Amino acid sequence: MGNRLLKSKSAYLRSAAHQPVDWHEFNDEAFQKAQDSDKLILLDIGAVWCHWCHVIDRESYENDEIAALINADYIPVKVDRDQRPDIDARYQQVVQSMTGQGGWPLTAFLTPDGRLLYGGTYFPPAGMKRLLEKLKDLYQDQKAEINEDALNSVSIAEYKARLTEAEAEEILYPIPDQVFERGLDEADNTYDPVYGGFGRAPKFPHFSTLQFLIQQAFHTQDPQLTAMIEKTLIQMAQGGIYDQLAGGFHRYSVDEHWHVPHFEKMAYDNAEALKIYAQAYRMLGNPLFRQTAEGIWQFLQHILSGPEGFYASQDADIDLDDDGDYFTWTPQEIKAVLSAKDAKAVISHYGMTAKGDMHGRPGRNVLQIVKPTDSLEKAKAELLAHRQTRPTPFIDTTVYLNWNGMILSAAMEAADLLDHADMRRFAQTILDTLLKTHVKKNRLLHTPGVDGLLEDYAWFIQALLKAYQSTQEAHYLEAAIRWTDIACDRFEDKKFGGFWDIEEPDETTLALLRFRRKPTDDSPSSSANGIMAQNLVALTYLSDDPEKYSQKADKLFNSFGQVFERRGLFSSALLIALFEHRNPPLKLEVCGNDASFTSKARHVFYPGKILLYQPSDARPEIRPCIGTRCLEPITDLAQTVLSG
Repeated sequence: MGNRLLKSKSAYLRSAAHQPVDWHEFNDEAFQKAQDSDKLILLDIGAVWCHWCHVIDRESYENDEIAALINADYIPVKVDRDQRPDIDARYQQVVQSMTGQGGWPLTAFLTPDGRLLYGGTYFPPAGMKRLLEKLKDLYQDQKAEINEDALNSVSIAEYKARLTEAEAEEILYPIPDQVFERGLDEADNTYDPVYGGFGRAPKFPHFSTLQFLIQQAFHTQDPQLTAMIEKTLIQMAQGGIYDQLAGGFHRYSVDEHWHVPHFEKMAYDNAEALKIYAQAYRMLGNPLFRQTAEGIWQFLQHILSGPEGFYASQDADIDLDDDGDYFTWTPQEIKAVLSAKDAKAVISHYGMTAKGDMHGRPGRNVLQIVKPTDSLEKAKAELLAHRQTRPTPFIDTTVYLNWNGMILSAAMEAADLLDHADMRRFAQTILDTLLKTHVKKNRLLHTPGVDGLLEDYAWFIQALLKAYQSTQEAHYLEAAIRWTDIACDRFEDKKFGGFWDIEEPDETTLALLRFRRKPTDDSPSSSANGIMAQNLVALTYLSDDPEKYSQKADKLFNSFGQVFERRGLFSSALLIALFEHRNPPLKLEVCGNDASFTSKARHVFYPGKILLYQPSDARPEIRPCIGTRCLEPITDLAQTVLSG
């Protein structure tokens, strides 16, 4: 018959509907039942694309003996981290503060009012069984001590006090001198000169850091910085982290040379990758970067979208006995699909071996470019067509507004930089759909039925701003201004500046959602405060009230001095916005209705570029300004000032 998750709107929660655990969603009913029965809460936070979430499901939550222990002694609550990032962020933070680690699945044991007793990530069945028995006895025997002892329980009040103290430090702390140079030093210190990227295995793309580096390389013309960007982007595009057949990036690489990935493909990664590769192509001219950007778009358009919007993710595996088999190949499989000549070329191109490179899957190879070869497009198309006959990893078709905003923002900018009119039209159709499906009166929705968070507003506003600049349609700018003002009303810290991640809670708000956070770290995608800061800077040049938005931006930056000091490159989106605030971007005002002038202005690459339109029947011209300094209007498109 299934448990109460059967009708959930979350694909991840529905996947647990057959389990013998009596799951609840994170709601009033679950917490009231825990308090009425005086039982601990078992909180499981995961995602449909998360391999180890499925492992713990099969090993523990589908185990009748373990499920019986849970149902007898706990109130089990399951959360989809994509659907409820606000819940995930809070419990990740408290578990990490207690254990030093976090991730998914997040397994937390809570007091009936939502305080953390113990937590971790994946627990094997024997460990899970011991924990269930031990923590039940501990709570029954030491209830009073648990409720009072801060060492055993991170209380809501303590957590809130810690954040308040940290915020006070940030407000009193000045923005460090040479903040941008310090960010570049951090990048240099963590850069991998052999394989590109930052840090060691497991290696993540860190797209917001790359965008900061592109901004700085453009303005400094530092050849070493440019080389760092180019090497990283080449290595990733030629590595196994990039799907060499269908396009799009996997979430991260388990090794330091971008070879073997975790195979899930996320909307947010590919959104930021699309923007970075389009920008890098226009700045550096490497045709591989254009090819990669177009491959990312092919994946997003043809695999990760439908009429209702862009989808959330594609899973890594078919089932738990699989390890990326959909995406990997043996040499024998290549020979069975292609002609002998093409098979030989493909095997050489991708450096395939009989041994393979997948641990535990002998003979299977992740496709990465080892020996670049021309004229493989026909062979690649044949391999892709054959791959599509294999059982396909699950696609979560949930349409989240924050991730759609990311993709649309990137697509509008990439369409301009790559002269890709079809990309613009497709993105505009999705944007117009979201304006109907994800708006409820004066609210944005994270997904239908779930109120929007700051990140939904931030990214959707940026998408609207980019859409105005890419399409010339003024109603997008009007909508961006309207939703910015609403976001400021609901999320802005009016006293100190910056933005909270959720609206003001009340006495009925559950557990750790009773207080608000100010997200500033780009983890994994650009922070909501960083994107809101970029939006405020853009509106300084796009709106009729520049002083209003400039002051809000000033206040935001001044409230995050400690963040700039301590987090630096981890808050690259904020660094990008601060640089644009202190160094006014290029503004191009396009006058008249000549399509060639519009196209030329769109095509110019300048980080943070602002486009304004003044349609009229007058002689077409482009009026370039940087801050308050304006150049002579451009009436001849051959003029070198717009040669980029």
